[in-house]
Amino acid sequence: MEPKSYVVAGFFGNQTSWDKVERSWDWKNKRVGVSRYHASHLNAHDGEFTGWSKTRCLRYSKDLLKILKKQQRKLHGISCGIHVDEYRRIISASGQVKMGHPYLVCFKSLIATVAEQMDYGKFPREDKFAVILDQNKDELDGKKLEMWATEIFYGMKNNPRFKYGHRLATCVPGSSEEFACLQPADFIAYESYRLMHDKRKGVTEIRAALNTMLETTGFLGYLFNEEVFNRIKDDVDKDTSQPNGFVIVPQYLTPEKVKEHDGI
Repeated sequence: MEPKSYVVAGFFGNQTSWDKVERSWDWKNKRVGVSRYHASHLNAHDGEFTGWSKTRCLRYSKDLLKILKKQQRKLHGISCGIHVDEYRRIISASGQVKMGHPYLVCFKSLIATVAEQMDYGKFPREDKFAVILDQNKDELDGKKLEMWATEIFYGMKNNPRFKYGHRLATCVPGSSEEFACLQPADFIAYESYRLMHDKRKGVTEIRAALNTMLETTGFLGYLFNEEVFNRIKDDVDKDTSQPNGFVIVPQYLTPEKVKEHDGI
């Protein structure tokens, strides 16, 4: 059964900031006796967090948030989510071939957003960003989604039609145990997932964890929903891109208004 939604999310930051975050993050995990932070397991009190009290979970979460908040604007959260049922209902079959698997739709737009924001933020032209992708259990045509995403990343990098290709450096898949930076990404992905589904149910209050992060850390959140799909469907149908080749650049999307947030 296909998931109801997908979210691709992470944090943007320089290597110095990541070194500090990963060092403190690893220390905290060793201190409490877990191999990694896992948002859904922590919130469900299962997996390595079986038997943890609500107080213990909250204290652990707050300590990890302090690590992120300490970097202030040196880290910037970014996420892109999609409601799959609306994608399947509104975008034509041929359009879905061009846009691709829902996960890849989000991935391409997130990459385009970071690249565009670097130009918007007037980073030196030679500055590039590298991506580490968490391993995904889902497959498409017998190949893991992160492998598809890696190929698409380099396709965007080398495509002369994508004007921000010079911002793309490298993209590699990995595990959260190997790359601690994927664990904060798990946090922002989970909170983005909860936010998009809460809003669909009419809940406007932001969860405490995300709200606390926003006190110090920038955040850009994008959502593919009914409004967006209705706006882009004709352009998708007219486009001549190859399968997986249609990239939704940020100006097509409306940022989720969580709080006032800065560009990267």
